[in-house]
Amino acid sequence: MTGALSGGRTARLAAVVVAACVLGLLPGSGSAARDQREARLTAAYDCALPSGTRQVGVTFGATFPERGAVGKPIRPAAVSVLTSLPRPVVAELLPGETASVAGTAALATTVAQGRQRAEAEWAGLASAEMELPAQGTVDVGFSGDVPYVTVASGGDVTFTAGKLDLTLTAPAPGDTGKRPASAELSCTPARGTDTLLATVPVETPATGTPPAPSTGSADPDTETPRDTPKGIDAGPQPRAATDACPPQPPAGKLDPKRLPPVPPGGEAGDLEPTSMCAVPAGFATLRKLKSSALVNDPRGRQIGRMHLAMRMREVRAPDYVEYDHLGIMQLPDTEGTFLAFGFQPITAKVRFEPEPATIVNIIRPGERPVTRVGYRQHLRLYDVRVNGVPLDVGPRCRTSRPVETELTGSYPVSEGGLLEGELDIPPLGGCGTGGEDLDTLLSGAVSGPGNALKIRQGRVCGAGSTCKIPQLPDL
Repeated sequence: MTGALSGGRTARLAAVVVAACVLGLLPGSGSAARDQREARLTAAYDCALPSGTRQVGVTFGATFPERGAVGKPIRPAAVSVLTSLPRPVVAELLPGETASVAGTAALATTVAQGRQRAEAEWAGLASAEMELPAQGTVDVGFSGDVPYVTVASGGDVTFTAGKLDLTLTAPAPGDTGKRPASAELSCTPARGTDTLLATVPVETPATGTPPAPSTGSADPDTETPRDTPKGIDAGPQPRAATDACPPQPPAGKLDPKRLPPVPPGGEAGDLEPTSMCAVPAGFATLRKLKSSALVNDPRGRQIGRMHLAMRMREVRAPDYVEYDHLGIMQLPDTEGTFLAFGFQPITAKVRFEPEPATIVNIIRPGERPVTRVGYRQHLRLYDVRVNGVPLDVGPRCRTSRPVETELTGSYPVSEGGLLEGELDIPPLGGCGTGGEDLDTLLSGAVSGPGNALKIRQGRVCGAGSTCKIPQLPDL
């Protein structure tokens, strides 16, 4: 009986260990979107240029739930904005030698229900660098995550597109040393244009069944806690991390095993790195436990970040540019809580012992950028409690070897984007005191391959500034 209880108890503790392998995890849950429908709208927008107003075609795309519920999140997903810019517009905004363009977009969206209205700022939509076509219009697409919406009463909720602000950037050609050229473009819907994106019906609760009060914890279908709203709550915006990015870049060396070979005809050279930072956030899926956990939970008292030595090395070859960066994960100790057998609370704290990460960003003309992040880290488990009673795992309970982490994405590091990969969790060692060896039980519950990791890296911020926390990716 005692052995069976110990095994079940230890298996639950193992969930905390797996979550910690990912960067800095707190327990979380999510559910896949269901009963979704796609919305697509093409509208005419008037854009203000120095030479006057020009009309631009804009196509919006998003996925909305078929229906909503009072006090529950209504989250637009897969949001995209495609702008068809006439060549004279691009020529007026950017230098004549511009060969490629990237940028960001911010869309002001009106959320309405009956007589109530709220403004949701869909900011941070990003476009990867794209090569300008030889002729015709320049189609620049932006995409990203946007805040969810909650309402306090039943009735149709409408989403209407409003003002659209674009920032277009043209990378400087070659090794000229010039700063990238950028331009701002502000656009509003043309007169008479219908910009209704979607209507989501929200059911009125049955009489005598008020919305569930807030408990201060996250709803299973949300990323962050939110009280039952009064009227319309248009959702949280990404907030700044608590600490400013340090003035000096972190010390360390790039891992040569993680650097791709220099292409034929190419040259590699070391650069003077710049101190920059970025915030990661996302999910880890635990294969053996068939559950997920949050990476760098924004509800924590301190938000973790990656400190970057930006551009330590550059590789240039025909139709090939590579920038290599060094990154240090700076994450506070994390406390996780689980319920064993559905009712018995288990808590544990995790300390992270990371090695420097090597970040490779490859850019080829006409292709999407490729970003690879690779690093190793030990993680240590301590201060474990079962229903409030301490369970002594000893001072040396950690992974028996470093956890290898390899993540890949398709975006420029400076802009941020989605990274995905899988973790192979090694066996645990040194767990248990007083003759109780917990290594085998812990390792049997969590060790092995196939633990999916999905992280969104936020936009980098410079020394002395604070970084924004990115929207969580879809689970």
